[in-house]
Amino acid sequence: MPGEITLRRATIDDYAFLGAMLAEAAAWSRSPEEAPPTLDELLEWGPTAHYIAGWGRDGDEGVIAEVDGTPAGACWYRHFTAEQPCYGFLGPDVPGISLAVCQERRRRGIGQRLLAALVEVARDHCVATLSLSVEAGNDRARRLYDRAGFVFVAPEEASLTLRLDL
Repeated sequence: MPGEITLRRATIDDYAFLGAMLAEAAAWSRSPEEAPPTLDELLEWGPTAHYIAGWGRDGDEGVIAEVDGTPAGACWYRHFTAEQPCYGFLGPDVPGISLAVCQERRRRGIGQRLLAALVEVARDHCVATLSLSVEAGNDRARRLYDRAGFVFVAPEEASLTLRLDL
């Protein structure tokens, strides 16, 4: 039995968990035996660090999924600048999304629910467009984004930029 899945808004108190989820997203193809990167390692990875460094600033929004009260995944967005862009940067008025689910909780619809909830948060905040970047080869994530209505914008070095017009 998968347990009861609930969603709630992310707060500043979720910083460490968001860091853990960023590590899951960055190491999506790792084997279960491999450890994901640490938060300290992520904070040294240039644009990857921008997704979490200083979380809680004005405009940061996110949703946390919990299974039986334990965090299981997160989806969040932030506004970025040309000086500190995210992967898939489309402009300072287009927030960039991060999404990850704990490895042991994947393939249960949690990512889909998180993404749908974050899209509603964006609509509530009058966000017109969202962007994200998905690594080439991450077909499961790409299918999730396709089903949610994201469209291909441009290739990057080893990833694809997608956007969703709200």
